[in-house]
Amino acid sequence: MGVRSGIIDAYGDYEDVLRDIRRFTSLAHGSDVLTKALLGNYALLDRGRPLEDLRNSIFRTALSRNSRCPLCERAQVCALDHFLPKNQFPEYSILADNLIPVCERCNRLKGDECDRAGGLLMFHAYFDEFPDVEILFAEIDVDNTVAIRYSLHNSDGIDNFTFERVEKQYKVLGLFDFYQMEAVAELTDQIDLYDETYGSCGDSGLRSTLRALARGAERKGVNHWKAALYRALSRNVEFCSGGYRNLLTTPMN
Repeated sequence: MGVRSGIIDAYGDYEDVLRDIRRFTSLAHGSDVLTKALLGNYALLDRGRPLEDLRNSIFRTALSRNSRCPLCERAQVCALDHFLPKNQFPEYSILADNLIPVCERCNRLKGDECDRAGGLLMFHAYFDEFPDVEILFAEIDVDNTVAIRYSLHNSDGIDNFTFERVEKQYKVLGLFDFYQMEAVAELTDQIDLYDETYGSCGDSGLRSTLRALARGAERKGVNHWKAALYRALSRNVEFCSGGYRNLLTTPMN
């Protein structure tokens, strides 16, 4: 089989590879010459090169998410991640389905992550749906500070393999710590709203506002970090009774 027809076949197999990567070996396996040649194709996406329009069209797909990174749901996209790493599957180095617009942080942390032996892949922004049942939770501790900690808890509606993929994604990308920092910044930015609401409507009014913010965040997904944050805040008696004034960045132990 020629290289050209082999690449065409590999493109056709892409979704099957995602379903069970353990069954597949790279077209370039064992050939340094072919690997180098296929990796060289990626430079064709650079500005002024023949595939610049392809690169631009891939980045335009991020506009539907306001150019937010699909991995962390927070930072702006600025790089293309090879979902199946190009160093392991160089035949997919310029396949649009394998190129995901992501932020610099997630691109760096994900790196060449690819569990070929266990078949435990992260979630693909184009082909996978993140679980739509509540599995991300925020724990709020109000004492002398307001501290936040995120955690995952499995649900009866999710199979163990899917949950393991979720856990892997959070671990590889350091999302618990990342969301904790983002949550502290979010609360600090909104403290005037909490103060105004509490001053005019008391704890019940603040709780209602927090519930409304949770519902708004859930439009982005029930497991969006803001949705988990505001659900937890609305249930926290100390926070809604004026404890929000203790906002500090000190994390929970």
